Amino acid sequence: RDGIIEAVGTAITPPQAAQVWDYSGKTIYPGLIDVFSNLGMSEKNGEHKNETGGAAHWNEKVDAQHRATDAFSVKDSDLNNLHKQGFTAAWIVPQSGNFRGNSAVIALGGSDLSEQIIRQDVAQHISFQRSGGGYPSSLMGIIALIRQTFLDAKWYQQAHSAWDLNMAQPAPETNDALAALADAIAGQQPVVFEVGDDLEYLRAVAIAKEFNLNIWVKASGMEYRIADAVQQYAFPVITPLNFPEKLNAETPEDAIDLDLQELQHWYFAPENPAILAAHNVSQLFTRDGLDKKQDFHKQLRKAIERGLSEDAALAALTTHAATLLGVDDQIGSIANGKRADLLITNGNLFDDDRTIIDVWVNGKRSQITAPPELDARGKYDLKLNIPQHSLSVSGTLNITGKPEKLSAELETVTEKKIKFDNIKLDHRRLFLNLSGDSLGLPGMLLLSAARDGNNWKGSGLAPDGQSFEWMATQTEPPAPVEKKSKKDTVQVEPYQPKAGWGAYNRKAMLVQPAVVVFKNATIWTSASQGIVQNADLLIRAGKIVEIGQNISAPKGALVIDATGKHITPGLIDAHSHTGIDRGVNEATQAVTAEVRIGDVVDSYDISWYRELAGGLTAANQLHGSANPMGGQNSVVKLRWGAMPEAMKIAGAPGGIKFALGENVKQSNWGDDNTTRYPQTRMGVETIMRDRFRAARDYRDAWNRYNALNKKAQLRTVPPRRDLELDALLEIINGERLVHSHSYRQDEILMLCRIAQDFGFKIGTFQHVLEGYKVAETIKEAAIGASAFSDWWAFKFEVYDAIPYNGAIMHRVGVNVSFNSDSNELARRLNTEAAKAIKYGGVAPQEALKFVTLNPAIQLGIADKTGSLEVGKDADIAVWNGDPLSTYTRCEQTWVDGRKMFDREDDMQLRQQVATERADLIQRYLATANGKSGGKVFTMKKSGEYSCRHDGHDH
Repeated sequence: RDGIIEAVGTAITPPQAAQVWDYSGKTIYPGLIDVFSNLGMSEKNGEHKNETGGAAHWNEKVDAQHRATDAFSVKDSDLNNLHKQGFTAAWIVPQSGNFRGNSAVIALGGSDLSEQIIRQDVAQHISFQRSGGGYPSSLMGIIALIRQTFLDAKWYQQAHSAWDLNMAQPAPETNDALAALADAIAGQQPVVFEVGDDLEYLRAVAIAKEFNLNIWVKASGMEYRIADAVQQYAFPVITPLNFPEKLNAETPEDAIDLDLQELQHWYFAPENPAILAAHNVSQLFTRDGLDKKQDFHKQLRKAIERGLSEDAALAALTTHAATLLGVDDQIGSIANGKRADLLITNGNLFDDDRTIIDVWVNGKRSQITAPPELDARGKYDLKLNIPQHSLSVSGTLNITGKPEKLSAELETVTEKKIKFDNIKLDHRRLFLNLSGDSLGLPGMLLLSAARDGNNWKGSGLAPDGQSFEWMATQTEPPAPVEKKSKKDTVQVEPYQPKAGWGAYNRKAMLVQPAVVVFKNATIWTSASQGIVQNADLLIRAGKIVEIGQNISAPKGALVIDATGKHITPGLIDAHSHTGIDRGVNEATQAVTAEVRIGDVVDSYDISWYRELAGGLTAANQLHGSANPMGGQNSVVKLRWGAMPEAMKIAGAPGGIKFALGENVKQSNWGDDNTTRYPQTRMGVETIMRDRFRAARDYRDAWNRYNALNKKAQLRTVPPRRDLELDALLEIINGERLVHSHSYRQDEILMLCRIAQDFGFKIGTFQHVLEGYKVAETIKEAAIGASAFSDWWAFKFEVYDAIPYNGAIMHRVGVNVSFNSDSNELARRLNTEAAKAIKYGGVAPQEALKFVTLNPAIQLGIADKTGSLEVGKDADIAVWNGDPLSTYTRCEQTWVDGRKMFDREDDMQLRQQVATERADLIQRYLATANGKSGGKVFTMKKSGEYSCRHDGHDH
């Protein structure tokens, strides 16, 4: 009544004035909710322009005050398309920016939005996707912007509260975006993070924990890889159904290049909903991400075929969706007092042959499929005569299927079965096509007939144009349609990855042996013991316990005969760009000290495994060299199989990347990049000094505020927390190490003077190719120098580079390391160290320290790793010969007493990976997808970054 459900039941007497609709034999469902819909929204991830007016945020990508309904524009055809899929309401979500604004739930009853809004401000929406140009351009920049904005929103509430109590002080700014986040930071409004993969899910969780947010996650479809974590965090997820359809496997050349992760995702994506359901994860399903939105039900059926229950699927589209969105008092179920939003089908909603008959929105009916005027199904005695060809046909005509989609077959008296090529019912006339070849008459017979009681009587046209008559007398009424049994659904042979996600990966960290003893090795300690011949190494619980000769192996120990082998500390790369997700630079601003490499560690990067194969056990992940004052570093161990946070070395001092020279003044960026300050070397020095002064002023402001008593603080507008200045102040306070990209002596001296003036010690000069000219100053001003071993003349500012650089600085007393700046070179740091012997005659055990102890000292982790000493972590590399020989190869690499790489195991893994790939390729080729066209799926991978002459990008 008036669009509202008044009664539901089996014994209801309709009021006298009611219009009665007979849905006998039909099924009525609650209308479906189109979850995370872009209906009426602007282009997804397009160039974002803040057009709301008012006191907008300085960054156009922060548009938290925006409402999805502000710029809503929809066509009747869009509504009709949704009705055809059974949707009667939509949760509409803004589509651009990083802070995208507020979503709403609307009814799909018409294009006049004022009559359709069910609930405003359902949730605040955030995306990790880049949206247009400008800051931020990298994933770590986006995360920094998100964190800074939430800090600003907290400050905004506190500042305005203080000003309300004391208006004698300067008023804080008015900012609509920050004001709009008040409920979100108070935990009273959900915040929906849109993520691109499973690691971004974990990044969203980290932000939620930092700011105590109530989050939902618009998932990527890859959550099956971290299902236990998703269950643990228990945040609701909106699950996409954009399963990969097409892989590039049509030729041997294409198939050999398929990544195992791509094949695994092709297999597991349709199971993702079922896997999450089995982990009791609260989830909804969305059409978002589908190339063809009309495929939603087809994709949902795939998920059901792969283990998702129909009850869970229906709830996710109705009751559960309505409850999560806070509109279950109005929609989501068929109950008294709720809106009459209904979906009528002729069978099970999830059957592939069901038909949607009607949808009702707020009590108004939209017909989707007109019912046939009669039911043509049944068995008939057919008689057909074509005298001109002396042809007489009789037999049983069996018309089956659904009234809306018929099929027909003729079984002649000789038990020959002939299928009709086409059958169509138009009002009360039946049209059929029959192949004459099966009757000895080449060509196609066209038949039509009119209904005569329960019979058909009509005429036809033979292939040669001769007319004839035919009739069919019903002998049996339509048979009930048999429901599909579970046996009729698609059966998929179970598959589990042999190891982990991607080639050579692991699902979890390896078990750490309790006790390990290496016997009879040549041990290079990189410590006071020097090189010990015929020695044993005892490891207990991942720590080095003893180094010496004739060590007795404890009971139960894993004993490894290392006779003829050399054991060194695990190698350490002091300048790595491995495993950095979606950009090594935040290159849009000159100073980006707020961004953190630690936010974007990619633990799946295959380069980690390849570097383990070269004996590497730790790395300093650095921001690129696009900025005078760049982003914060991340110091990790190569714990292959661990998640990003578990790779980080606990207690490692924070660091930050600075850069000098051509890159940061944009000399090598091209003619279109000549406007960002600074454009000169003197400008680089000036901006550094300016920002350090700003950091000191920032410190002083906080000191003044913190000196106030609690009552005074409540009445005083506080300083604004600034992530950039936090990092720079940590440098001044000696809490964060500067690692500076550098080449020329004048610039090296310039940064040394800045450090002296502001009272901090530099961590390292990176590359430092003219370091030999000013080695004495570097020794005093920095912990060390991390150099290229023998690179020179690759761009103008390094023309004075020499391969003796490292040895000369070492001789002066500088702590010197050699680094890779390359995923490839990081696999061969042992031979990089050997170049210190070739160029400068450094003693072998000292040369090895260039890639072991010295970088550990530079990174502040020498108390944990970098040398083989009692009490340190068991990070070791086992070599089949002298580790500084180009003929030697690494045979084993251990991290924290776990064998992370073994050459013999690797040979088996190669075969295992090949077998797994071949199996999945054959599974793919055996499917319909493997034989059809369509959009080819490829998986996002981490880029390969370096800081070489290719300039600002790296």
